[in-house]
Amino acid sequence: MRPRDLVRAALAGTAALLLATPAPAGAVPGGGLTFFPSNSIDTASIKARTSGGCPEPADSYYAMVKGHGFPKEGQTVVTPTAAGMSRDEPFDVYFAQTMKDFAADNKTTLTGRYDVAVYCVDSFLGTRYAQFTGSLTFSSPTRYKASGNKTTTTNAIGPINAPPAAPVGAAPSPAAAPVGNDGGLPIGWIVAGVAAVLLALEGGRRLGRRSTNS
Repeated sequence: MRPRDLVRAALAGTAALLLATPAPAGAVPGGGLTFFPSNSIDTASIKARTSGGCPEPADSYYAMVKGHGFPKEGQTVVTPTAAGMSRDEPFDVYFAQTMKDFAADNKTTLTGRYDVAVYCVDSFLGTRYAQFTGSLTFSSPTRYKASGNKTTTTNAIGPINAPPAAPVGAAPSPAAAPVGNDGGLPIGWIVAGVAAVLLALEGGRRLGRRSTNS
């Protein structure tokens, strides 16, 4: 399976986990997003900067996009991660793929407004403690203009079955890393994970041989 296919499968699986349980009503403080680049094309590597930090006790964040052709519950564009998160000041959130790639995944054409939300969450309970919002408006399938950086609130709060944080020493989540020139992720982390699995299998095979020979 190609690295980009692995990324797409991971994003799809994360979306299912995030939305498995509806969130009960409640008010969540929020802020806005500033996008870089703010006026560009569908193949641009997009970075969103929050207007503030994530409050306690949130220990990670993820990002969703809703709009034409995307799943009703939203398209996961950043899987849960703590990479780069700040509590005291704005921080940057990197889309895992380009908008063109996400459109291709959903077999759709980009058009109109796409609402972007970055959620600050508890990685164990999945509780949302804050959100930052903005939007990307496509005047054509290949060009967008961003808007955002305004204070907002939401009625979504509570358990959402977000995946737990990675254990200490585990490879960092690739979703929050800057995307590459082709809109994909650095494959080093993916290769490292695959290599670890292969090494474990090889170790088991050799141990079995020794047991048989003895």
